[in-house]
This record gives sequence, C-alpha cells and structure tokens, in this order.
Amino acid sequence: MLVANKSDGKRLSLGERWEKSELIAIRSRDKFHCPECGEEVVMKLGSKKIWHFSHLVGGSCQYEYDRESEYHLSGKLQLFNWLKKQGINAELEHFDQQMKQKPDIAFELKNQKYAIEFQCSVIPAEIFEKRTKTYLQNGVIPIWVAAETLVKRKKNYVASINNFLYLFTRQTRHSWNIPAFCPISGQFINLNGAIPITSKRSITNLIVNSLKQYSAEELVNPIEKSFPFLKTWQAENQKLKSRYLTSPGSWQNPFLKELYRNHLSLLTLPSEIGLPVRSSPYIETPPLIWQTFLFLDVFRHYQKGDIIMYAKIREAFDRRLRRKEIKLRTLPVAEERDHRYALAEYVFLLTKITYLEKINSGTVRVLREISIPDSIDEQIHEEAEFFTKYKNEINQSIFPLT
Repeated sequence: MLVANKSDGKRLSLGERWEKSELIAIRSRDKFHCPECGEEVVMKLGSKKIWHFSHLVGGSCQYEYDRESEYHLSGKLQLFNWLKKQGINAELEHFDQQMKQKPDIAFELKNQKYAIEFQCSVIPAEIFEKRTKTYLQNGVIPIWVAAETLVKRKKNYVASINNFLYLFTRQTRHSWNIPAFCPISGQFINLNGAIPITSKRSITNLIVNSLKQYSAEELVNPIEKSFPFLKTWQAENQKLKSRYLTSPGSWQNPFLKELYRNHLSLLTLPSEIGLPVRSSPYIETPPLIWQTFLFLDVFRHYQKGDIIMYAKIREAFDRRLRRKEIKLRTLPVAEERDHRYALAEYVFLLTKITYLEKINSGTVRVLREISIPDSIDEQIHEEAEFFTKYKNEINQSIFPLT
C-alpha cells in the first residue's frame, strides 16, 4: 500500500513528491500504522520496487493490499498523478470509515464523487458487486479500470470478454465502455461497444490513448464512437455455427438436439435469427441461441396477419430462463437495466426489418412469415441479400446515433 498513518494519526502518502532522504529521516523517528486495521507497517524504500508500506510478518489485517504487485502499485500511482496534473483534488487510498472501503483513488469532478479501482487480478463477482453497490448507495460513482493484461484481443474488432471483465462494463448513453490501463506503456485502452457473439467472444473497438491524450472528463464520460461491425458480426456468427457442429460431442449438445427434433439445421437458420441488439450484454447465452428459442417457441407458430402479444414473447423467454437454457449476466456498474431491454430491442428490430408491425406497446402483427432456406447455398444467398437490404436498420440497433 502507498498510504499509512503516522503515530499522531496523520496520513503519509508515498504518492506525493518526496526526497528519499526526507522519508528516511521520518522513518527513523516515527512508526506507521495501517489505516484499516491499525497494525504496525514498515516503510520500504528500496531501489528496485516502488516505495510502499508493508505489514509485519504474521499480521492479521483482513485487507490484502500487501499482495499488490509492482504492476498494480505503478498503475494506481500513475493514475493518481495523472489526475493531479489536471488540477483535480484526488486522494490515494483514502479509507472511508462510513463505507468501510478504500478505493485506489478517490476524486471529485463537477460536484460528483468518483472512486477509481484499478483491478489487476480476478476477484469473486460477489465482492465486486458488493463494493460497487456500497459506492452507489453512498453517492459515489465507481470506475473500475481493468489491467490491460485482462484484455485478450483476438483480431480486429474482436476481443475475449469473459464474465469477470463484463463486470467492469459501463453504459454510456447509446453504447458500452470498459476502461483498461497499462502502466508499462502508460496507455488507456477503451473497449468501445460490446456486441456479444458467444459467452466470451465479443465485437468491440479498442481505442488506445496515452495519458497525455486522455482526460478525466473522458474517463468519466467516455466518447461514443460507432465502428463498422456488421461484416465481422456475420463472419463470427458463421464461425460460431462451425464450432458448434465440429466440436467433440456436438451430437450431445442440447441446442443442436432441439434443432434436430424440430427438423432444423444450424446452417440453414433464417437471417432473422441471431441479430445484434444493443442490450445483449445482459444475456450470457449467445444471441444466435436465445433468438432461435424465440423462433421455436413463438414466431414459427404465427402466420401473416396474426397478432402476437408481447407478453407471449416475454413468457417464452422467461420459461427458458427457468429451465436454465438461457443464462443472464450481472452488470453492476451499468445503469438499472436488465435483459428485458435486449428482448424489447430484438422485437423492435424485427419491426424495422418488416417481419413485425407494432400495433401498440404490447401488441405486434406478423407482416410476413419467416422462411427456412432449403439448402446452405440458399441460406448464404438469402443472408447476403438480407444484410444488404437491412444494413442501416441493423447498424442503428447498436448505434442509434448513426
């Protein structure tokens, strides 16, 4: 840790500018204590590692800050100095007695309190959610910044975002944002947008800025930028289908078995199934699967001119949830929304591509039936025509401003 209390109770932060000789003199005449547990700590001023405080061997402090890596210490120290250079009154490792939490950095901007947590290792989701909830209940907006090492880029516009990294997700006005930082390069890496393909693989745009190019205002209010995702979406969806069919034991896959029972093939599903919607991060199950379930349970049973109650669609989705055939995600840092937004957005998109027509807030009418291609070649041809025809509508389902 970088902050400790002196014997008189005053804080001493190693994040401030000190000469080594000054600190050696202070260390020779004073003792230091952990702000949380009160146990004695030692000031370490080595030449190889960042100066820090460490608990004595055998200490019983419940806070495990002594296990911080050099990477973590360096990262939060850089972020602290970055805020200070912008004239922002930031506090390093301030332990809040009311919340019983110590953010890496606390600061205030435009009369709003923020807490930066630079997270370098995986922690239980329950702890992440509890700390986030405590901040929000006390009027503090948490900004969880992931270590760059947690971000696994697969290719252009594709990254591996596991359930832990999804916990960092913040919702901007029309998109999603996951901030990351690398203290080695001194760069912010913003994952702009999150369009899940599978439970771990997502389409996103990685935007890299140096500390000098980035401001606290941009960290607090990330800039929304659209990017060309549609071709990548199509290609990744096809890869997903191939992986399902070629993976060992695919014949035992419950989803594939259900398709078979219904005389359907994964490679000839209609283009209206497996479409991107903005709120899909709330659903861990891939869009291709949960939208196929809606087709099987609802849409295929209606003909042109039929009326569908939205409640019917929601009930079908909830039934699959109860049977654990659809899984959801918890996004504690995002606004108070949930998977129902993704469901509503999908139904709305179906009206934009002229399959459904909205009658009122709870009712839609079928304008045309969804046809099943007779062959893989026919599916490829129809899908190419479909995405050419409805490119703008699908783009706007993700980026409403474009």
